[in-house]
Amino acid sequence: MRNRLLLLVPLRLAVVVCVFFASVLSAPCGISAEEFARAQGGYTWSFPSDHGHHPHYQTEWWYYTGQLYAENQEPFRDKPQYGFQLTFFRRTESLTSDAASEYMAHAAITDIAAGQTFFSSRIGGGALGIATTSSDSLAAASGDWTVEPIGENLTLRFTLPSAAQQKPVALHILAAKLPPLWLQGDNGVSRKASCDGCASMYYSMPRIDVQARVVSGGAQRDLRGIAWMDHEFMTNSLGKSQVGWDWFGLMLKDGRSLMLFQLRNESGGKDFSSGGIRSGEVIRALRENEFELAPLEYWRSPITGAKYPTAWRVKVPTEGIDVVIKARVERCEIGSSSYGSAGDKGSVRYWEGPVAAADESAIGYLEMTGYGGTIRRF
Repeated sequence: MRNRLLLLVPLRLAVVVCVFFASVLSAPCGISAEEFARAQGGYTWSFPSDHGHHPHYQTEWWYYTGQLYAENQEPFRDKPQYGFQLTFFRRTESLTSDAASEYMAHAAITDIAAGQTFFSSRIGGGALGIATTSSDSLAAASGDWTVEPIGENLTLRFTLPSAAQQKPVALHILAAKLPPLWLQGDNGVSRKASCDGCASMYYSMPRIDVQARVVSGGAQRDLRGIAWMDHEFMTNSLGKSQVGWDWFGLMLKDGRSLMLFQLRNESGGKDFSSGGIRSGEVIRALRENEFELAPLEYWRSPITGAKYPTAWRVKVPTEGIDVVIKARVERCEIGSSSYGSAGDKGSVRYWEGPVAAADESAIGYLEMTGYGGTIRRF
């Protein structure tokens, strides 16, 4: 097995390495989290303030993904030009420190025609500035990577540095109006294991209509697309036996949205799973015995040797869903310095990329962790 950094792992913060937080905060990973709030029932949601940060919870992220099409193309009919991911992470080690929170950000663009994924990450604000999140809105920044809410509009901006022979790529995304919120799990409490407190506070906004502009080498392209936003905050959400997960955010042609995840144990089997489905204003949580995620095809990374399932059969019999979802580009191992990516030395590797059914009846994003080594807590 390849040598790997051990991770402190609330869901999707698998991308934040223990070494990062230990070095920045001068505190050991795995410190007691008893003083922090835990995700549990009885929470009263209040918006727009709950779009902002929650420093009484130890870990938090704001996560955006989407697929972008030429102006004359349509989601659920045509194949897109690009996929994108932009994520801001916040981590707090102490409730008493004046400067307790530290930040990390990930950004990726998948060029679907070229079969390449370009990736970069930042600790704090990088070389170009500071990192911030808002106390009462979706505003976030890591240097010149920004999310800015203005009225009903939301803009995302980020630039990936040059990699190999590729020119820097800048992406500017505008969401003219955000869709209604979707509280996941039980009124926003999304369980990740059966243990006490193993959960996150979690809401989504799927099916965001966006306009986009991609600029590279002085040339620009105007695009349209559809995006998905997640916001989660928690304290130590995973169980001790869990080593990785598979997460699906899917949007169906018939107007429904589907979120499913499963966490795997050390033997590779399913340890815990959960999900939800939304159709208009009708929302229903899905129990683990109501759906099935079955891997069908695999891709092995030439860099890490990790073997990722890149085609899945997704079945939700109670909702009449039985669809095969495949990666649009198999080479979506985030953090690698290959395939034209600007990955970082020491960056943790995971798989995240755009997926779709063969007939375009379902599109979205898939994230997979723990296939190249165990994801652990200290």
